[in-house]
Amino acid sequence: MAQSRAISLDGNSLTTQQVLLVVHQPRVRVKVSPVALRRMRRSERLLDDSLTRRIIYGVNTGFGPMASHIIGRDDLVQLQYNLIRSHAGGIGDPIDPDHVLATMIIRLNTIAKGYSGASEKVAQQLERFINARITPIIPEHGAVGTSGDLVQLAHIALSLIGEGDVMYQGKRMATDTAMKREKIRPLVLKPKEGLTLINGTAGMTGIAAIICE
Repeated sequence: MAQSRAISLDGNSLTTQQVLLVVHQPRVRVKVSPVALRRMRRSERLLDDSLTRRIIYGVNTGFGPMASHIIGRDDLVQLQYNLIRSHAGGIGDPIDPDHVLATMIIRLNTIAKGYSGASEKVAQQLERFINARITPIIPEHGAVGTSGDLVQLAHIALSLIGEGDVMYQGKRMATDTAMKREKIRPLVLKPKEGLTLINGTAGMTGIAAIICE
């Protein structure tokens, strides 16, 4: 049996060829590099230290027109769950699972830059889904490029917390069913992590990577 190969993600050196390799070769895995994890931990500590001393958009404030609304400390985590659930509202047929997988790889690579304040548990959860080839169902219609691919990435984030549907081993099923088969637990969010997961252009970039093949 051929050995699996791991592609190290450091936030800076991922290539289109590596994305395609993971998408097309089931035994190729991804792993966030130790250097990237150290950057993430430093950023997470900075965010944690700032929570009670500073007003930070999307962390202890509302979003968009509600940015002036201050969120109480007891509601900071629920705010992130609400953000994901409210944006996971796409409609239509599911997009190609290869496009979803490419999107997940690129989102993980972006988080590995270590600028968002996300914990390493976010990176590890994305790793698990990618390596198990659990691809969330993303409907084909939804806002693209409006402050990021919010709807598309929200459907991915929804699965990371154990909700929504996914494709797994060629079948559509509830996310929690696939997670139980792979012994994966739902991601428990911290402040800002919902925003980290959905605010980006990984959807467009992932599809572009596939098109460039």
